[in-house]
Amino acid sequence: MSLNNFHQYKSKESGALDTNPQNRPKYVQKVQSIPQAEVWRNIVLGEISSKLTQINDAQTSDARLRELNDALNQLFKEKRSWEHHIKNLGGNDYIHNIKDMINSGINVAGWRYFGRAKELPDVKKMIEEKKKQTVKQNGNEWSKTVENRLDDHYYGKQKDSKQLLEFELRRGLELQNG
Repeated sequence: MSLNNFHQYKSKESGALDTNPQNRPKYVQKVQSIPQAEVWRNIVLGEISSKLTQINDAQTSDARLRELNDALNQLFKEKRSWEHHIKNLGGNDYIHNIKDMINSGINVAGWRYFGRAKELPDVKKMIEEKKKQTVKQNGNEWSKTVENRLDDHYYGKQKDSKQLLEFELRRGLELQNG
């Protein structure tokens, strides 16, 4: 057993929190300690921040943009897993408390695009198609809503009541004699 392994063993035994990103568990359910889960969540947040900075760099190649964007999607998925796990363990509810950095991305076909990845030619094309589809859907929804609210009464197709007809006749005579 090397000295480094011995120190790691002693740290775990004493309850010290692990902060080495290489030791982050693949499955969040393996961590049963709220403080340790929050440490892993914070490490994921740091990685997200670093990759968001890289994806906005003007000198990043298109291939690297795709890699970074894929990595960001995976990290946000992992972040959500940690947040749900922390909540299930009885910790803070990060899901509803904080505005998410993910709002900076655009969701197209279930995949988010961040920073300069939104400027890639195929992504631009998908975004434009989504906008056209959204406008078309919103127009259809609006017309359906209007149709549902405007009934026969609005168009004057309902049968007039006897009282209404008598009132209109009296009022018309008053205005003529007026």
